[in-house]
Amino acid sequence: MNVYKNRNEPFFFLVIILGGSFAAIFFAPSALKLFGFSGMSVTEILERPEESAGRALLLYQCIGSLLMFLVPGLIMINRWKTHKINTLEKPNWGWINTILTIILLPLLLPFMDYLSSIWNNWGQQIPWLKGIFEQYNANTQLIEKMIFFEHIGDTLFSFIVFVIFAALSEEVFFRGTIQRFLHQSLKPGQAILIGALAFALGHLNIVQLPFLLIAGGVLGLIYWVSGRLWVSVLAHALHNGLTYFWTLSSGPGNYGTVASTQTNYALVIISCSIALAIIIKMVKTRKKI
Repeated sequence: MNVYKNRNEPFFFLVIILGGSFAAIFFAPSALKLFGFSGMSVTEILERPEESAGRALLLYQCIGSLLMFLVPGLIMINRWKTHKINTLEKPNWGWINTILTIILLPLLLPFMDYLSSIWNNWGQQIPWLKGIFEQYNANTQLIEKMIFFEHIGDTLFSFIVFVIFAALSEEVFFRGTIQRFLHQSLKPGQAILIGALAFALGHLNIVQLPFLLIAGGVLGLIYWVSGRLWVSVLAHALHNGLTYFWTLSSGPGNYGTVASTQTNYALVIISCSIALAIIIKMVKTRKKI
């Protein structure tokens, strides 16, 4: 029997997702307890000068991603491993195709940053959104607490969590499970769009909503055109790596900023044109199957 056509499959999928979320809520705080920060608020942890505060937050992030995304995703992938989906059949694929697809997000970063600046300016003018946008600054400080360390071992752990583990866990969950499940009953464009929306909403970050929607859409497109989850994982990790190293080189207060404060419209147009040409080529490759 095709597991995707099982009426109980959506319910089982939902139970696995909720189970992972509750497990993350229950077990992730143990990381804070391990380092002696149990019962403290995020603000209190941010004010602590010890590097162990950053380590505790990193382990908290790692456990949360493991239980909320990676474990549920792997459970569903294993459950569906013998069931093929026609729209996700693997086309002929070489290293050139891999390079072209993984550079899509870096090419679109100037455009995504431009849209984010418009969104942020608009959000600051809306009374009920202004507080949310201001709170984002505190969240940025939280992330930077987990990035800037004096010791190379801590930096390596931070790199693994933010660049590699985050990309792997999120791609397994959002592309390997949610989008894959959508492909069995929807057209490719619809599956990619809904998957991108789930990816954006799953980050619980309204400040970066346009950025996350585009990133989710591009990663979903990469997964569809390649038919290979590892390609979207690689693309996601490259994007995370660029953001990570840019933040390290720019210093505190610049997390997630990969463009200058003044938009270079020529760069936006040129990079988007190249990205569009690559997308057209990849879609043609997909349709040859």
